Amino acid sequence: MTEEVSHLEVSRLLTKAVQMRAAVLHLQPGALPLLRVDGELRSITDEQVVTLELVMGFLDVLASATHKEQLDRDRQIIFSKELENRQRIIVQVEHERGRLVITIRFVDQHIFTFEQLRVPPAVLNVIQQGRGLMIISGPHDSGKSSLIASIVETVNANASKRIVMIESPIERVFINKKSLIEQREVGIDVPSWAAGARSVKETDVDMLVLGGCIDGDQLKEAVMLGEGDLLVIMVIEALSVLHALDILHGYLSPEEQVSWRLALARATSAIVNLRLVPRIGGGRMPIYEVYVRNTLGQAAIGSGHFVQLENVIQSSSQDGMQTLNGALATVVRSGEVTPENALQESTAPDQLKALFR
Repeated sequence: MTEEVSHLEVSRLLTKAVQMRAAVLHLQPGALPLLRVDGELRSITDEQVVTLELVMGFLDVLASATHKEQLDRDRQIIFSKELENRQRIIVQVEHERGRLVITIRFVDQHIFTFEQLRVPPAVLNVIQQGRGLMIISGPHDSGKSSLIASIVETVNANASKRIVMIESPIERVFINKKSLIEQREVGIDVPSWAAGARSVKETDVDMLVLGGCIDGDQLKEAVMLGEGDLLVIMVIEALSVLHALDILHGYLSPEEQVSWRLALARATSAIVNLRLVPRIGGGRMPIYEVYVRNTLGQAAIGSGHFVQLENVIQSSSQDGMQTLNGALATVVRSGEVTPENALQESTAPDQLKALFR
């Protein structure tokens, strides 16, 4: 495949994926190209089977020399790129059975409003208060990035704040409006997540966004900053509020857990878990589980009895908290989501069935 043909073929397939409203394009030698549309994988049946030559063509067009060196060294790489049509993509290249496979995620350039995302009022209150640690969690492809973008853009449009974002890689590029936004990429602008968080200490920052949490050092930096006067937003992949806490707790050594649990309980202003559920009539809609700090919740987190948080959330609707099952039951009763799809998303389907009665 010549460089010219490779570029044309890459451009054609990327354009086709965008036209088919794909969120992700998968290219694996020996298989048809796969798209993820509205959460479901679909083969592009009118395309040829992917060849190694095609995969190498994508790599040649999309990756820089530095990216290729990193791929040779680490056997995998993830980076962002802006195409000629200003579409941003996240490219992940890995080895599988000795051959290269490529996954391309299309970053939705549209930034949704809080109303469109149905962000619960309790979450809005935490953002408006502008301090504490907010943990945004959810499974893969659950709308976390869209929620983060909505928060940043809403603050940017309405308040004079300095916002620092630590990302790997940078997804959306924000334009300053009323706020000053600095986007720093791990490995390029800062050496690590923890170093990126540490760099804002004793500086004039109003909001810090950590695009992922991967170790105890980063968690501790986020907790310390969250106990101060700024809003720290940290993103983690987790199936529920409790699961997010279990993962974070696991980043700490046994010797650290007691003292840092207490600090985490004090710092955490909210934990949000969300997922995208198929909507009747097409598309998907966000559903939220929400914990906001209160005395009982703080005690449950500080003591390490995370399971007690389920009862706290269930009994604290007056504080704006909501369970996942409660939110799912609401959209089923409103006729927006089928019971079958709601049950698939529930972490406790038997309890959800009881709410349908």
